[in-house]
Amino acid sequence: MAQVPADFAEEFAAKGETFFAIAELLYANPDRQYTQGELADRFDCSRTTISNHTSAMSEWLERREDQTTFAWDPAAHNPAATEGVTAVRQFYSDLWKLLKKHSNTAPGTFAIMGAVMFLAGVVLFGFYVGFSLSITADSGIPLAVYLVISFGSFVTGVIVTFLSPFQAWINGLLWPRLPENPFGKNE
Repeated sequence: MAQVPADFAEEFAAKGETFFAIAELLYANPDRQYTQGELADRFDCSRTTISNHTSAMSEWLERREDQTTFAWDPAAHNPAATEGVTAVRQFYSDLWKLLKKHSNTAPGTFAIMGAVMFLAGVVLFGFYVGFSLSITADSGIPLAVYLVISFGSFVTGVIVTFLSPFQAWINGLLWPRLPENPFGKNE
């Protein structure tokens, strides 16, 4: 588990093991909200103990209004800004959530594929520039091949990306309205 920042540890040096265990959990998972009940169950203590501990470290936490949920406050100390592993883990976690969300629809899938092709074109163009300026070792593949593939990937990425709104428009024509859920809420 990640260690809390040194200034936090110094400020609360007199606190016990449970206090620091709670702080380390919140610090290691700044993108997750924990309820008092979850924390009490996890650390096998009462909600009053959790309330006392979280009140003491309130300057370091985010708390939602009228709720008893807590998360580490990145404004107080952002672990992603100082810990490389946390930054990389959070980036890829956020990227995975974004890709999962957008891959559930045809327009979103087109947007993802277009972005991948666009990035591939940019990377291959970087190889072309590196090889043509002799910045890197010589390539066994002719330079024109890198240029053609990068241009083709870039143009394909732009075209596929523009298919996303077109697909959304077609979906709107074919299914102008979602069917009503008999239970009252659309899910």
